[in-house]
Amino acid sequence: MERGRDGEEELEEEDEDEEEEDGGPESALEKSPFQLTAADVYDISSVVGRDLLQLRAGPQLPAARARLQFRIVRVLEMLEALVSESSVAEEQLRRERDSLRRELEQLRSTNPSLGPDQMVIDLTDPNRPRFTLQELRDVLQERNQLKAQLLVVQEELQTNTATNKYFMSGKFIR
Repeated sequence: MERGRDGEEELEEEDEDEEEEDGGPESALEKSPFQLTAADVYDISSVVGRDLLQLRAGPQLPAARARLQFRIVRVLEMLEALVSESSVAEEQLRRERDSLRRELEQLRSTNPSLGPDQMVIDLTDPNRPRFTLQELRDVLQERNQLKAQLLVVQEELQTNTATNKYFMSGKFIR
C-alpha cells in the first residue's frame, strides 16, 4: 500500500512540474470564458477527469472533493457567462430586426403604391441616381459619335497640315 501511495505522489509531483512549465491545464480555468479555445475545453475536461479519479476513500478525499467542487462551479460559471453573452447578442439582433421591420412598414404606409421593383430614393443623398438607364445610354452613344467625328476632323487636319507644308516648302512645281 505504501508503495502505491508513493507512486501516486510522484505522479502528482510530475503533473505539477509539467503544469508549471506551460501553465498547465488548470490555467484554462482561470481564463475568461470568451477567450477559451477548443484546447482549453479539453484541458478543463482533463483536470475534472483527473480529479474524479482521485475521489477515493482515504485521507485526501475531503481535499480532492473540495478541489473538484471548485472546478465544477468554475466551469458552470463559464457556461453561464457564455449563455448570457449569447442571449444579449440575440436580444440586440432581435431589437435591430424589429426596428428595421417598423421602418419598412412606415415606408410602405407613406407610399402604398411602392412595388417590389421600385425603390425609395433619398433626395438629399448626394450619391443618389439622377438619370435613368436609357438617358445614360443616350449620353454614351452621343459621346461615342462625337469622339468618332473628332477623330475624322483630326485626320483631315493632319492631312491638310502635311499638304500645306509641302506647298510652302517650294518643292511643289506646276
